[in-house]
Amino acid sequence: MPQMAPISWTLIYIIIIFLFLFSIVLNFFLFYYIPKIKNNKMIKMKNSWKW
Repeated sequence: MPQMAPISWTLIYIIIIFLFLFSIVLNFFLFYYIPKIKNNKMIKMKNSWKW
């Protein structure tokens, strides 16, 4: 059991990093790629969020 613990922690770290990168890619996809496909209402809403 103690030998399996480092492997499980490395898998947990890999899953956390993968989910973090996936969330960044998903946010980039939602805010930059989908508004180009959909109508101008999404683009106007995205522009209203800018400073």
